[in-house]
Amino acid sequence: MSPSAGKPFELTASLEDYLEAIKELIDEDPHGHAHTSEIARRLKVKMPSVTNALGVLRRNGYLNYDSSYPVTLTEAGTAAAARVIHRHKVLKTFLNSVLLLPEGDAGKTACRMEHVIDEQLIARLEALNNLFMEEDCGRTLGQRLKQALSEIEHC
Repeated sequence: MSPSAGKPFELTASLEDYLEAIKELIDEDPHGHAHTSEIARRLKVKMPSVTNALGVLRRNGYLNYDSSYPVTLTEAGTAAAARVIHRHKVLKTFLNSVLLLPEGDAGKTACRMEHVIDEQLIARLEALNNLFMEEDCGRTLGQRLKQALSEIEHC
């Protein structure tokens, strides 16, 4: 019996990155699929890594993959990719719009955080993002945050 026998499959951060990249490529492609070479370029990895990850995702029901055909997502793969993309967008918005990190830094940080944050916290951050976007509240909070950051930088 293998060590993982009996345990439910859990997506790793790396596999979530694959699903996110595949979903983005599918959305960009007029035919609605992704090619392994595009996945490798998008994630800046070598082809053997792509082949290995796609095999794991296929065996666990997240995508349709055969080396002779382009990659498509299953319903489970589409749902998992949508969750990762949603977490990324909420985090990036929070980091950029609320905490005032530069957009590039917010995106990079969101990429790291999206894999470890739970849905309850995402929902709360999304609510805070929405609250912050309300003009009266957001302006006041934004001004206070800028003042606080200015004071920290002068210390």
